[in-house]
Amino acid sequence: MVTVPGVGLSPPAAVNGFNPLLISSAFDQQAAGLLYQPLIWVTRRFHINRILSIARRITVSPGHRIFTIVLWRHWRWSDGVPVTTADVAYTYHMIQRLGPRFANYGVGGIPTDVSSFQVLGPYRLRITLKRPVNPRWFILNGLALLTPLPAAAWARVSITGLYDHLADPRFFQVVDGPFRLLTYVPGRYVTFGPNRRFAGPDKPYLHRLVMRFLHDPESIFFGLKTGKLQIADLPHELFPGRHALRGFRERTVGPVWGFNYLGFNYANPRITFVRDARVRAAMMHAIRQRLLIRVQYYGQGIRDYGPIPPQPPTYLSPLARRLERTGAYDPRLARRLLRAAGWRRGADGIREKDGHRLVFTALLSPGQIRGPTLIKDMLAKVGIDMRLREKPFNEIVAMTQGPDATKWDAIYLAWGLGVYPSARNIFACGGANNFYHYCSHRMDALLDAVPIASGKGAIYRYEDYFIKTQPLLVLPGQRHVIEARDDIHGLKRAYSSLGGFNPQYLWIARHGRTADRRPTGSGLAAGGGHP
Repeated sequence: MVTVPGVGLSPPAAVNGFNPLLISSAFDQQAAGLLYQPLIWVTRRFHINRILSIARRITVSPGHRIFTIVLWRHWRWSDGVPVTTADVAYTYHMIQRLGPRFANYGVGGIPTDVSSFQVLGPYRLRITLKRPVNPRWFILNGLALLTPLPAAAWARVSITGLYDHLADPRFFQVVDGPFRLLTYVPGRYVTFGPNRRFAGPDKPYLHRLVMRFLHDPESIFFGLKTGKLQIADLPHELFPGRHALRGFRERTVGPVWGFNYLGFNYANPRITFVRDARVRAAMMHAIRQRLLIRVQYYGQGIRDYGPIPPQPPTYLSPLARRLERTGAYDPRLARRLLRAAGWRRGADGIREKDGHRLVFTALLSPGQIRGPTLIKDMLAKVGIDMRLREKPFNEIVAMTQGPDATKWDAIYLAWGLGVYPSARNIFACGGANNFYHYCSHRMDALLDAVPIASGKGAIYRYEDYFIKTQPLLVLPGQRHVIEARDDIHGLKRAYSSLGGFNPQYLWIARHGRTADRRPTGSGLAAGGGHP
């Protein structure tokens, strides 16, 4: 089966690495997820599937500081070695050594809130935290980071060595996930095959899975039409031509558990105006999200104004629910806010203040021009000049990440969230993923309260403060229409609303078979639940 990275998640981009310790791209994470089974398997309804998790049981002390984890004994690496607590410990200690180089450093308190990490035996370990926490927060965000990695195979490899082999198929021979890495050609494709020693309940049916690195919508559409792709998202801008795809069926998924956004570089002295919350709020009120959804996504989307996705509405505050229902579009309010901030219209309609113009340049990936062009027109109506510059995704990442990356203005991207939606790594001062150099001590205090508070009150207060101040300009969430060849089945289980991709659930029918059940006699085990 041939597909592209990011199906059901985002317009595709290349995969550049497979080591869960060293990657931050959602495309890399999706690919690495085929190789390594998680310690905690979280379902699309935010529950833990114990059968698919390596952790069998998690016990929490009465004071909510001590977490004892017991592992299943049947999981095996592809070289036959058991998966044990030594592999979990390897991951934890490597995160310690990597520090902020680990993309999710500090998420869920790993390792920043841990006072002791004790291996009590090959299948039992104990983590003691520095303070009492909300157990759900720590399990879903913290323990979920501790995907076991093959300690015996990697123990003698330095950090430099890990980076050197980030995309080397020979390095990733020992895996415990449903697939193994066969070939990788930079800039072109990656190929996976089944892990014949996979100990999980659903062994892969596919004997080859190819991800081609196609970027522009036209290539994806014609890849589907000519049969070179069997599964891919239908690019929104090419919706009118979808009837030309014969022999395919559609499945709509998402929006994924994350948000689309326009992010600003607070460290850039050319755009100091973004530090004024009134300017950011004006942008929010200037954007007509319903029009974006209709024109950019052909109706396949939902309004979103905050850091927590509207669907499922598990963590939505009353304010977020009201905005999602009624919208925030109010260009008159946007103009009033800009005038109150001291910005006045110039001769060409663009606002000016103290000799500076309200102008910035947004970086966007290829094929993403339609939505930003609409946003540009909407902002221009209230006196803001947003300029657009297309660049390959990898170049955008290189330009915007790192403490010295201060020469860019804005980026148009998407971000995936941890299951318990506290995003301290993104929005806290000095957060590991805070490439925007945003810093608010009020935001820090609100974020600090989320891990320790019971109930949803702390999440609501953080969410509402974000909505009112817009550190990043959140944009509509998009649904993805997946086109799959008629003889491919299992799509419902293969694509998670959290952005996961689980191709072990996909199978291809023999000629004439139409029932959406997996064939018997294929070496498949039943069970496992819906991821």
